[in-house]
Parts: sequence; C-alpha cells; structure tokens
Amino acid sequence: MVDLPEGKMETEKDLMKTETCYLKHETNSMKIRDYLIFLLFFYASDCFSQIPPGYYDPAMGLTGTALQQSLHDIIDDHTVLEYNSIYLHFQSTDARPGNVVWDMYSDVPDGTPPYIYHYQSGDECGNYNSEGDCYNREHSWPNSWFGGEVYPMYSDLFHIYPTDGFVNNKRGNYPYGTVGQDNFPA
Repeated sequence: MVDLPEGKMETEKDLMKTETCYLKHETNSMKIRDYLIFLLFFYASDCFSQIPPGYYDPAMGLTGTALQQSLHDIIDDHTVLEYNSIYLHFQSTDARPGNVVWDMYSDVPDGTPPYIYHYQSGDECGNYNSEGDCYNREHSWPNSWFGGEVYPMYSDLFHIYPTDGFVNNKRGNYPYGTVGQDNFPA
C-alpha cells in the first residue's frame, strides 16, 4: 500500500490501473494527432496536385486525329529545355540521397552498386574508356529515331535518364527489350 498526500490509501493495483488509463489516453491522443497531421498533408497536397478544372474539356468526346490535335493544343505552351541544362534537372528528377545519381544500369536495390556517381562532382562526361568512368544522358527513345538533335524531343526529360556513359554507348540505338543472349552484362 502507498500513502498519498491527501491521506488516501490505494493499492499498487489501483495505481497501475490509473497509470494504464493515462497511457491509453496519451496513446489515443497521439493517434488522433498523427491522423489529423496526415489529413492536413493529404488535403494540402491534394489541393496543389489537381488538374485545373476544364483543362481537358477541349478533348472530351474526341477520337483519332481530332483527339491527338486537341491534346497537342492543350500541352503546346510548354517550356523546351536546353540539352545542356539536363544534368541540372537530373538533380531533382533522378537523385538518390546524398546527391547520388540514380543510374538504372548500376543500381542494386537494397545493395551496394559497383560504382556511384555524384551530381556536380565532375562525374558527368562525354568520353569514357570503361563502365564506371562517368555518366551521361541516355534517351530511352533513341534520338536517332526522331532525326537527332530535334527539339523538343532531344531535351524532353520524360525520356532522358542519367546512365553510365559506356553502357549507354553499348546500347546504341537499340530499343529496350528482352534479348536472346546477353553479350554485355552491365
């Protein structure tokens, strides 16, 4: 038994019940707080990530060439990037923690890649002798397929990735796909 300042006598069991109720209340309060914070961020991000009302209205009900033209007209007022600026944009589109380049050829999920590149460290290149020397810009849709340095495709970040320069060169203008025999494992 424990003496309380008010002179009441309570058993240890009663004290444990009181403490357990307090902890349950504290835990429930934390859950409610965390849930409210989640809702706040969810709704805030939802407000900023919505397509503007009516954005696709001109394309509604269209098919074929008319649909294609309407979608073209909707997105036609975009900014064309300079090819030389792509390395800078990679820092926000293809970055891993620590200013590390996400290279799809050397990446080992949950493991250690054979080599690592860093942004703004001189790892960018145009010349290389072997895998792991440097990284450059790879077009997933080879630029030779659309005529070479034709803008806006040539600098379209939607299909350009930072990759090992040597491996990018080995791929050449072949399409991605399944191969019968791997002549150059990267």
